[in-house]
Amino acid sequence: MLGMDNDPKKAGKPDPEERKRDLRQEITDADATGLVAGEELITEAETLLPLYRPSLPDEDLHAALPEGHSAHTTIDDLNTEIDRDVPSHQAIQKHVAKLRSLPELEAIIANWWDDPQTQRFVWSLNQGGL
Repeated sequence: MLGMDNDPKKAGKPDPEERKRDLRQEITDADATGLVAGEELITEAETLLPLYRPSLPDEDLHAALPEGHSAHTTIDDLNTEIDRDVPSHQAIQKHVAKLRSLPELEAIIANWWDDPQTQRFVWSLNQGGL
């Protein structure tokens, strides 16, 4: 056809990867406020959000401890476990419990652990793994 351009970007169609990122952000924002409604969006949220891996505030955790403290190894072990292809739900909980028991780290690890996205990630591991 004359005047028709077959390039989807020029035709105003969004890039599929960009659309997924935007949708993921919208679902995350809505879920954080409790506004996720509709079975279709919930299904998409359950499908997309387990891909999220929480970023451990390891620099803050390390900075809160004196040099040479044995918990530095636990922080690194937790970070490594989160980044594994198939993280272990039990190993993550074990590391978190150990770090949370230290007064210097309790608030930092509690804020990270109690974040809804972190809990969703751990929940998804508990449901059968990634």
